[in-house]
Amino acid sequence: MIKIKQIKYLLIIFLVTINNCFFYGQDDYIVNHSRFMQKTNPSYFGFNSLNKVGVLYNQMKLNEFDKMDNKYVFGAISFDNLDFSLGLDVNSFKIQNTGLTINLANLSYVYKLQFDNDLFFLPAVTLGFGSSAVNPANLIFEDQLNTTTGFINTESIDRLAPVISNVNYLDLGASFMLHSEKFMAGLTLKHLNKPNTSFNKEIPFEKPIKISVQGAYEFDINPYERRYLPRYSYLFAYGSFTKFGDSVLIYLSQDFQLGEFSLGLSQQASSLNTFALNNVGVSIGLAVENFDFGILYNFPFQSPGAVFSPSIFELFVTFDFSIYRRNRRGQYNRLQTDNYF
Repeated sequence: MIKIKQIKYLLIIFLVTINNCFFYGQDDYIVNHSRFMQKTNPSYFGFNSLNKVGVLYNQMKLNEFDKMDNKYVFGAISFDNLDFSLGLDVNSFKIQNTGLTINLANLSYVYKLQFDNDLFFLPAVTLGFGSSAVNPANLIFEDQLNTTTGFINTESIDRLAPVISNVNYLDLGASFMLHSEKFMAGLTLKHLNKPNTSFNKEIPFEKPIKISVQGAYEFDINPYERRYLPRYSYLFAYGSFTKFGDSVLIYLSQDFQLGEFSLGLSQQASSLNTFALNNVGVSIGLAVENFDFGILYNFPFQSPGAVFSPSIFELFVTFDFSIYRRNRRGQYNRLQTDNYF
């Protein structure tokens, strides 16, 4: 026999999980923003006219009962003679116990404009397709609860039950990026068409327009080639500010590139009413010829009344098709313009 309090607790867990998913906007679960800048700003697909592919896996612990798996793959191809690039990325999320799955695919067109010898502007438009599905068998409706015996009936006659299985929608966005070999500045506008992502079309839930600004600067921390550091050593400082409905997200990261090795720190603060530090991340990476490997873990900080803070474990590998990467022509610095020419 299942106690009514236990049933209510299961329902609360499910509702909290769904709310957390919507808070994160269903498309920003990747933590390593500085390595996967195209997630925040799709103009990055045209950055330095690179031809590049990559895969990423992370696992987010939503609570002590449930986890979410995230699989991400992307590819970028540059058409140098026509001054544009195309980028494609696909995200797939699955919450283990509740059966909620979310799939997102985006195609981005990035145009290249050169302002001077070392300054480039990359405007982009993005067309996305999203789908969400949930298994109604994993949900408990009110008419299934027997308050007298404490049992849960296997079937529901609630009219909502058969209509919440899936939802599909189109998503439109635009982005802009200005960068040189020293700095980067970006602006992103997502969900311009305010897609309806509600399972129950009688009660619409439109995604609000998401606005994000980004900035980065790269420092050469060994300009005189001192022996206590690798010859090519850099500090890549990155930050972004995102407004999504009533929520605000601030992300900061500091990546030290020490030759082929990298060590990074990240901090994330979120707000619904007041700001709270949500997590601190630590990442390590290794560059081997045309490959980049990385691992990251986010340490959550949870306090009463604060925005939900998950712990996240993340793995990724990317491959750059540039013929110069094998010889390290880019010298490991993150902001580059050498491949535009």
